[in-house]
Amino acid sequence: MTCDSKHINRRSFLLAAAAGMGTAAVSGNAVPFVKTRSKTKNSKKLFATTDFADNIIVNSQFMNKAQLNELNKHLASLGVTRHQWTFDTIWTLYDDYPHGFDLLAEATSSAHRHGLEFYALIKPFEAGAFRRNLLPHTFPFPENACAFKDMRGIYPVARPFAAANSHMNLKRKPGSYEYEGPVKGIRLVKENDKPTRIKYEHLSLWTSSLNNNFIPYTGRVVFRETLEWRFVFPKWQPCRILHLEELEIPKDHAYIIIKCQLADGRGDFSNESGRIIELTGPEGQDIPYYPGSGPVSPDSFKRLFTSPLMTKLIRYLQLPEVQKQINDPVNLQKHFSEFYQFEKMRPTDSITLDRNGYLALVCGKPEYVMGSMHPIYPEVREHWLELVRFCLDRGVDGINLRAANHTRPREHQYYGFNEPVLEASGGRTDFPTIARINGNAYTEFLREARDLIKSKGKSITIHLHATMLSPDDRRWRSSHQLPGNFEWQWRTWVREIADDLEFRGGNMLRQWNLEQ
Repeated sequence: MTCDSKHINRRSFLLAAAAGMGTAAVSGNAVPFVKTRSKTKNSKKLFATTDFADNIIVNSQFMNKAQLNELNKHLASLGVTRHQWTFDTIWTLYDDYPHGFDLLAEATSSAHRHGLEFYALIKPFEAGAFRRNLLPHTFPFPENACAFKDMRGIYPVARPFAAANSHMNLKRKPGSYEYEGPVKGIRLVKENDKPTRIKYEHLSLWTSSLNNNFIPYTGRVVFRETLEWRFVFPKWQPCRILHLEELEIPKDHAYIIIKCQLADGRGDFSNESGRIIELTGPEGQDIPYYPGSGPVSPDSFKRLFTSPLMTKLIRYLQLPEVQKQINDPVNLQKHFSEFYQFEKMRPTDSITLDRNGYLALVCGKPEYVMGSMHPIYPEVREHWLELVRFCLDRGVDGINLRAANHTRPREHQYYGFNEPVLEASGGRTDFPTIARINGNAYTEFLREARDLIKSKGKSITIHLHATMLSPDDRRWRSSHQLPGNFEWQWRTWVREIADDLEFRGGNMLRQWNLEQ
C-alpha cells in the first residue's frame, strides 16, 4: 500500500506504514512496520535488526566467520528476508577486527549466501547510552584522546570524528548553561509548606574543583527559613525554603555537596531534583546547575577496566597512560575518592534530602550533547556520508538511516543552537525558527545520502518514529528517542527521498492518535 502524497496526515501516515506489512497499526515498539514498493504480488517482508556490538559484549567474545554464517543461516530459517546490521564507528570493530577479516564485508557476503537482503543501519545522531561509564576528570586526557570531557567527567566511548570536532556537536542555547559564579547563596526548596525537621546544625557544605576529594566549607553562612511561592508540578504553591546566604565559596569550586546529618526513612524534605536547589550569584542572579545522583566506586567499572574485549573495543582504554592508572589500585582509588555521578539523575526525579543524606550538584549545564553532531556543518554531513560510503563499498543492498538513537540529554529542547544555526536565523532563538533550520539541515543530508546511495544502484530506507508525530516524555521511553528541537520533515522524506519507510513506536498508537 502506498500513501497519497497529497493527503498525508497522522492517520494516513500510520496506516500506510502498517499496511506495508499487511497488519494493523497496533505494533509493539520492537516490531518495525515498513512501507514497501515491491513489484511482486507478495510485498510482505520480515526484517531482523541486529546490533553486533551488543552481541559480542553480552557473550564476551568476537564472532568468527563460522559464527557469522550461523547467524545469517538461522535468520533465514526463521523466514527473515532482510538482515539489518547496526553499523557504528564508535567501536573499533571496523578498524582491525580481531579475527583478521573485514567484518562488514564478511557479514554481507554471508547474508547473501543465505538469500538475505543485507542493509546497513546507521544512526547519525548516536552518541551512545554509555552514561554509566563516565570517568573522573583526574583520569588522563591527552590531546589525541578519542573521548569527550566536560563538566560531568570523561566519556571514554566516542566516534573519532566527533571527538576531534566537539564544537560540531549539538550546542546548548546561549544564556542557558553558562556558570559565571561564584555561588553566593543556596536555597533548599521543599515541595510544600509543611514544617521540616531539618535545622541549620544538621547541614554542611562540601566543595571541589574536580568532582572528587571534596573539602568542607568553613566560611561565612547566614541561615534563614521562609515560605515562598514556587512552581511544583502541576501548579504554583507555597513552599518552605531554607536559605544559606553570604557564602564565600571559591569560584572554581563548581562542585557542591549539601550534606544532612538526618538520613532515614522519616525524611520528608522532598522535591524534584531540578527544583530542590536554587543557586544565586553575587548580584542575586540565578545560576544554572546540574543535579548529581551519588558517589561512584571503581568497583562499578570492574568489567570495563578488566575485560580484554572492552579494551579492544574502546580506543580510549587502549592509551598507555590510561592503562597505567587502571592497573594501579592505589591511584585508581584516589581518582574515585568522592567522585559523584552526574548522569543518572533527571531533573524531574523526586529526591528527599533527609532520606538520602545529601544533595550533589555542579554549577552550569553541559554546553554540548557530546557525540551527537549537527548536520548544519558540511563537514558533519560529509562524515555521515563517509559512513554510508564505507558500507556501500562492502556490498550492502541498502542503507537504513535512523534519526532515533540512545542519546537523550536532559532538557533536550535547549540544544541545536550552534553558531551556524544562529547565523542562519539572523539572531532569532525562538524554538520554531531554530527547529526549522535544524530540520532543513537533516533533510539536506538525507538528500545527499539518497544521491550517493542511488548512484550505486542501492536502496534507501528512512526510519520514522512515533515521537516525530507526538512527543513521548515518559521516563521509561527515554531511550531510542530523537534529538530535541528538530523539525522532522517526514512528509518530504516520504514524497521525495525514501524507497522504504520503517516505522517504530507502535506502543503509542492509541485511538486518539489514529483519529487525528
